[in-house]
Amino acid sequence: MKWPLRSPEIPPASSQEDGGELTVSQTSKALNTLLYRLKAANRDYRFLDLGPASGQKLEFLSQYGTKVHFEDLYRTLNSFDYLSPEDGVSYDSIFRYLLPYQRSIQFDVILGWDLLNYLRPEEFKHLMRHLTRFCRPGALLFALISTQKTIPEQPASIEIVGPETLSCKTNPRIMRKCPQYQETDLGRFMPNFRVLNSFLLRNGFKEYLFACDRG
Repeated sequence: MKWPLRSPEIPPASSQEDGGELTVSQTSKALNTLLYRLKAANRDYRFLDLGPASGQKLEFLSQYGTKVHFEDLYRTLNSFDYLSPEDGVSYDSIFRYLLPYQRSIQFDVILGWDLLNYLRPEEFKHLMRHLTRFCRPGALLFALISTQKTIPEQPASIEIVGPETLSCKTNPRIMRKCPQYQETDLGRFMPNFRVLNSFLLRNGFKEYLFACDRG
């Protein structure tokens, strides 16, 4: 049985263009704050990027770390069709299988982009529980949480253009319901993380920079 991630599709809003992919550039204060913290410590870092791999991101992040791990987790989950919670397999087991890192691996930075908007509460909670095992105390997590009622059917493809600029490619033709996670939800789903900074953007997203207090 396939592990479903999709919500029922709903028609796109009338203000959206009936076309192909849309690419927009946006200023990211949270990314700028994250990079400032990395520069201040002046050491090498290990990154986990939960979006699609790209040479552009790898080149940019390599300025700050010697190891960059990419895991296009949304698409991995969407194609994972032979084990599911409905079959009696726990979320913990699923994430251990899909993200089988060695216990010696300790990430300093996790780039979640807008992935969390596409996870159901139980998926969200168990993913964060799993990732916490591989976070160095004080590890930073960057995430974009949508405040809108609807979001594109799939997460944006995000590139790092500069220290405070992101390029976001989405397809607005098909929209889905957004969970609109609040900070109270984040506190319940991410008990080992605390909010360091948050910034409300004009495009309907709220940027978060979290720190892991494990250890």
